[in-house]
Amino acid sequence: MKKLATFFRLGLFSLAVSQVLSNCTADSELFKPVPNDQAAMAGQAYAAQAKTPASKQPASASTSAETTTDYKISSQDILQVAVFQINDLNSAVQVGEDGNIVLPLVGKVPVKGKTTSEAEQMIAGKLREKYLQSPQVSVSIKQYGKRITVSGEVKAPIVLPDDGATTLSQAVAKGGGLSELGDPTRVHVARPRDQLVQDEIYNLSDIQAGKGRDPLLSGGDIVVAEQSGTRVALKTVKDLLPFAILASVF
Repeated sequence: MKKLATFFRLGLFSLAVSQVLSNCTADSELFKPVPNDQAAMAGQAYAAQAKTPASKQPASASTSAETTTDYKISSQDILQVAVFQINDLNSAVQVGEDGNIVLPLVGKVPVKGKTTSEAEQMIAGKLREKYLQSPQVSVSIKQYGKRITVSGEVKAPIVLPDDGATTLSQAVAKGGGLSELGDPTRVHVARPRDQLVQDEIYNLSDIQAGKGRDPLLSGGDIVVAEQSGTRVALKTVKDLLPFAILASVF
């Protein structure tokens, strides 16, 4: 009986060791430069996202929760415009690729690159010229047109609105942080540039320790956290350990 138990323990130990070696081999593959075809896939994902109509894209959080006062309005953003006591002028309008919105009575207003406060002043000025003496205008972001995708080894993959103030570490945190198998030393930021994809790798541990730059993300960025092969191996041993202990009882 003792010989059988010893044989069983040796079998489990051999299985654990072989699994560790296998995953360590896989780990060496993970740390190779990202192939061009993967970068192309990231670019295709960005292009598909850009072509998706605003009505079919995920709804963003309300302005009060997400918008910062210095956020610059971007094309494809949907603005909620309200004029006090004149309901006919209240409307939700999308910023065109030319950077303009079109409003009743006012016509075109170039709002791209402006803050919501600056947009309010511009619209009020146009209304003051012809129609109202002291117009009170409110402009808020109803839906962001451009988004940041966080995926890979994070606990909760998420699509974030580009509020103009989200850094890499903040984006990962909003995705629940890295998963148990995430590699903090290899977090990718894929960024479309002139029909190409620029892929940069950051060390999240250094960023959190104040030793590295925490890049500001922008609409269209795709954040991908790599899986750590070493952590996969350690998890495998951890999962097999109870069975090894159980075998030693017999």
